[in-house]
Amino acid sequence: MLVRSKVCLHTVIRQLSGFPEVNAIKRKFLFEKDTSTVEQLKELSNGQNVVLNGWIEQKPKRIGKNLIFGLLRDCNGDVIQLVDNKSLLKGFTLEDVIQAKGVLSLKRKLSNEEANTYEVQLEDVVVLNASNKKPAQLQDFKLSATYPPEFRYLQLRSPKFQNFLKKRSSISKEIRNSFTNLDFTEIETPTLFKATPEGAREFLVPTRTKRSDGKPSFYALDQSPQQYKQLLMAGGINKYYQMARCFRDEDLRADRQPEFTQVDMEMAFANSEDVMKVIERVVPDVWCKFSDKGGLLTLDNNGSLVPVKKEDNTVSVFRMPYEQAMSQYGIDKPDLRAPDLKIVNLSEFNAFSHLNKMFPVFEVMILRNAFSNMEEYEKHWSFLTNEKNYNYRIPIVLPIENDEQAQSSWFENFLPIATFENPHLITKFLKLRKGDIICGCTREPNHSIFENPTPLGRLRQLVLQNEKGKNLYYSTNKDVASWIVDFPLFSPVTIEEKSVKMEKFAYPEYEEDKLCSTHHPFTMVKLNDYENLEKTPEKCLGQHYDFVVNGVELGGGSTRVHDPKLQNYIFESVLKIDNAHELFGHLLDAFDMGTPPHAGFAIGFDRMCAMICGTESIRDVIAFPKSVTGADLVVKSPSVISESVLEAYNIRYGNSEK
Repeated sequence: MLVRSKVCLHTVIRQLSGFPEVNAIKRKFLFEKDTSTVEQLKELSNGQNVVLNGWIEQKPKRIGKNLIFGLLRDCNGDVIQLVDNKSLLKGFTLEDVIQAKGVLSLKRKLSNEEANTYEVQLEDVVVLNASNKKPAQLQDFKLSATYPPEFRYLQLRSPKFQNFLKKRSSISKEIRNSFTNLDFTEIETPTLFKATPEGAREFLVPTRTKRSDGKPSFYALDQSPQQYKQLLMAGGINKYYQMARCFRDEDLRADRQPEFTQVDMEMAFANSEDVMKVIERVVPDVWCKFSDKGGLLTLDNNGSLVPVKKEDNTVSVFRMPYEQAMSQYGIDKPDLRAPDLKIVNLSEFNAFSHLNKMFPVFEVMILRNAFSNMEEYEKHWSFLTNEKNYNYRIPIVLPIENDEQAQSSWFENFLPIATFENPHLITKFLKLRKGDIICGCTREPNHSIFENPTPLGRLRQLVLQNEKGKNLYYSTNKDVASWIVDFPLFSPVTIEEKSVKMEKFAYPEYEEDKLCSTHHPFTMVKLNDYENLEKTPEKCLGQHYDFVVNGVELGGGSTRVHDPKLQNYIFESVLKIDNAHELFGHLLDAFDMGTPPHAGFAIGFDRMCAMICGTESIRDVIAFPKSVTGADLVVKSPSVISESVLEAYNIRYGNSEK
């Protein structure tokens, strides 16, 4: 009697606590495999029995007393109509996971339909997992596939994002196949590294160990496999690549995430030419195969857009020197879909800036036939003078409203920043017309342009991000690639802007006698500039090369320094790194034991996938991206750790009252 009472009590407690009933659970786990996908139904015969697994796409609709229509979406995002004469779909809601069993039935063909289409006459439905009311409440977001980020898994169910992730997977496979066919070895390098001054802020990982001096020790998540892959070259690996996970604690944008994937590669006994040839084989092939826009375009020597072509097993992608990119387009990653939208240096007409001797060049860019009246100008172009769009100086922007302005008085608007020896000659050269917009600003001389982008380079970016600008100045809707080469090896260190409100004619200021690596400290100097490295390193060019598509740096690489004495000189004498051997001793030691010449490259894989998929944000092609604040709003990371846990890692909270 006592035993029976205990059993009954246990049953009551189980029911009250919400313990699932056994048969209900069995139905969810003992389900039949689907006989086909929705797409495969086209190959089946009318009247055939089928089993389909998927989601309720829309809330079922009752059409009559004994007739309900529903839609089932399968794992591929394809949809088929369910015809229910037994009220099996009664009470079902959006995103319920079901198994539908029924008979394939040929739908009545509409006049504009060419192929046969089917529906399923339902015989039975099994609920594999019922959905709560939340998907129905978010129905409006489903239509636009723009769910709040905390419901990313609902967004991923849409065909758009399913296709993005499938295409990303296909691109990854193709890249791996390409490198494998070129005899590269895929090698995984460690993610837990050490803190080194490579440029970006690092994510630090505390450990429970202490150094011999009692200080706590930390890992740093790898910014890139740069040093490990150079050590692989020291280890005799001839050709290396990997799909590498990288981590950088940076401010976020549409094309930047704190953790990202890059296609990393390195080649021993190789130089820049060898690496560029590999990239020119891999990237255009992937583009041609997966981009809906087709293959890449590039520039020819006349500045015209031409298709990237293979000739004798190589691909010719235009190479633009850094100085040309900065002087003509104002940025080291120009969008060449508008190759004719260029900046003009007016120095040859003896027009110069008079505000800052370090920024003597006065340059202009003309937006031809940009507006018809001032109302249209204000509507489409007023953002060009918004100070929030610029780091420093705001360009002077002048809409040409009449012929008198165009022929004689336009230059007067630029007198606050420039002097003109012969305005008439410049006017004749510029050929301004009513409806044009002339934009002018100052910059550094050609041989030392370090402000990147320049004010007019930034203005050009803004123009081409604007729909009106795209329509007016794009010469193509296809993707356009180029190499940018001959970068400065070192750049001056910019003093951070202290003022909250930017001055109208503000200029960047540089720290005296301090340089940083334009790319990274392992980049080799151009041999023609080697002698300058000792006394005027700021004048040296480096063996660095970027692959740019549509104004986006798709990837970058360089020939590396493999001589230990030269590398140590760059660390200590040029970059003035006090603890160079502590930070980079592992590399210097490896170089001192017979490391061969080597060069490499890294492709931003997320950026590449986004561009091939035709989306502007890399978040669209990452399954679970971080928000603009660096948070994962699905799992709520980063999270707070209790002090008791931190204590084991030699960390404690600071005084919150400070």
